Amino acid sequence: MKQFLLLLLTLSVLACGGGGDPAPTPTPPTPTVSVATLVKKVWSVNTAQWDGVTKYDKAGTANVVQGYSQYKLDLSTAGSVTLTEFDGKIFTGTYTVATDGLSLTLNGLTSAEGAPTGTGGTITYTILSTPTATGLSLQQTAAYVKASSAIVKLVLVNP
Repeated sequence: MKQFLLLLLTLSVLACGGGGDPAPTPTPPTPTVSVATLVKKVWSVNTAQWDGVTKYDKAGTANVVQGYSQYKLDLSTAGSVTLTEFDGKIFTGTYTVATDGLSLTLNGLTSAEGAPTGTGGTITYTILSTPTATGLSLQQTAAYVKASSAIVKLVLVNP
């Protein structure tokens, strides 16, 4: 009888404990791309607003500030920026993206003629939404003298 119970116990353990499907392999998490990486492109203007009033629309034909067609924000080299303003002036300097990904600061902007008017060489933008491979939305944190002392909002595209 003891042997029978031992045999029954052994068979029960084998039947319950083995032969099942192995544990599924966990799916690795999708890597998150930082905002600093996403902005490393050459950007042009899709739309530009001054204090909420549209001054330029890439698809438009009656743009108030036609010069935005030549605007370029080149952030393609980490830490270095080349800014071609709507008036055609080109400035170079450095840039940083805040660790929280919510702001972009252009520093030390200069050209043969000096810094962009009224900036002291620094322009800071709030990043309005997470950049994508083709879009970046920015708003200057301070009124810009060149834009009639308005707050400038830019929707940028690449290419």
